[in-house]
Amino acid sequence: MFKVNIIVEDSKWRKEIPAIEKMLKKNVKKIYSSIDRTSQKKNLEISVLLTNKTKMKKLNKDFRKTLKDTDVLSFPHHEKNFFLKRKLPTMNNIYLGDLAFSYDYIKKQKTNFVEYVNKIFIHGCLHLVGYEHDNLKNYKEMYSLERKLLGIV
Repeated sequence: MFKVNIIVEDSKWRKEIPAIEKMLKKNVKKIYSSIDRTSQKKNLEISVLLTNKTKMKKLNKDFRKTLKDTDVLSFPHHEKNFFLKRKLPTMNNIYLGDLAFSYDYIKKQKTNFVEYVNKIFIHGCLHLVGYEHDNLKNYKEMYSLERKLLGIV
């Protein structure tokens, strides 16, 4: 089972994508099922905050010590790589963590809004399970998986 708790803090999200909750919930199942087939037998849960630049700047300042807007922030609940190290079989209920998205940052990208949201949603979900882009090798691995997952969402 895949549970997605969604808080829509800025109404512009629903105006842009009326079925945003449905879209994200559908994507979570596809993303995590394609990463690890055993995850289908687990109860995975994430929380998503759909907000704006003001809140995102505050979150970024509080947690990353930088006062700027960004598209997505990921807050994994578990230690780095626990999901990738296959520690899942011993756990039935797994809270993966939280994601926050800034409507304003995404909107100013001058690209298809829904496509961009799908792309960064995948990116954020991968961070929740331990993928990083802190060096070239990790970047290539994460980018490759993102491209693959974009084909299924």
